[in-house]
Amino acid sequence: MARQLFPHLFGRTTTAAADICEFGSLKNYETSYRRLAQLLGRNEKIPPPGEIGFLDSIQNRGAHPGTISLREFLFLTAFTSILAPQHAIEVGTLAGFSAALITAAIHRQHPNRKGILVDTIDRNTHSVVEPDKLVGFQIPDIIPDFPNAVHVHAPADSSAIGEFARRDEVELVFIDADHQHPRPLLDLLRAAPYVRNGGWILLHDIKLGMMGLKPGEVDHKLSAAAAYGAEWLFDYWPFRKIAGGNIGAVQLPSRKAAVIPTALRLMTRPFEMRTTSHAKIRGALYDCLAELLR
Repeated sequence: MARQLFPHLFGRTTTAAADICEFGSLKNYETSYRRLAQLLGRNEKIPPPGEIGFLDSIQNRGAHPGTISLREFLFLTAFTSILAPQHAIEVGTLAGFSAALITAAIHRQHPNRKGILVDTIDRNTHSVVEPDKLVGFQIPDIIPDFPNAVHVHAPADSSAIGEFARRDEVELVFIDADHQHPRPLLDLLRAAPYVRNGGWILLHDIKLGMMGLKPGEVDHKLSAAAAYGAEWLFDYWPFRKIAGGNIGAVQLPSRKAAVIPTALRLMTRPFEMRTTSHAKIRGALYDCLAELLR
């Protein structure tokens, strides 16, 4: 493995500027949607019938702890709607709100498609913020007409993706699980072999670390309130990326091994979880890098 990775130690590690497309409100959804469609090279795309009405009907149902905000789920819905994937993967189910949103957006683009549209993964069987409820409990409430289009895998983690996805099959992945560095990196690397070249991976909480800083702090200091995993991953990403506030999307390069130099650079950042887990997670990261070389 060392021999295989050695040439990548001297590979590209520059960062790229992100395109910006933030969704301020439902009132301006169509305008922001068209802007995002242009960034994704889908100029012809407009919100499909029923999408804005659906978003209006559920905008107050995301009030459970840990659920993505209105601006974030507008970005997530529009991104999914524009790409119109046949199948998507989510890492980090929690209440299931975002999984249901992704499924609804896919369903509107492919109303006749049967079977599972979204596979969502969570390490817990019950919500970590509402322990009396199973993960994914909101899914039947948000999409009562086709709740079985979502398959909840729990307990499981991103290493399970190969059990339900084929290599180079998936067009869209949403990562919203453990944000402690380098967990988001590990989730991305585990998903990468199953994402099409040029496919997109969305990351939640790309500003979580900075939001956890006290006023006046400007550098990346580790604290109990801050988790920089998604933020560092997004900031260091050297390829195409789009920022939508606290949610962002990164595009995989046509040659996935090109991600390795950036991954190795990120692995030099301080790990945010307990020290006893460092060796195990570092080994898992190296396994993922080796997989990208196959």
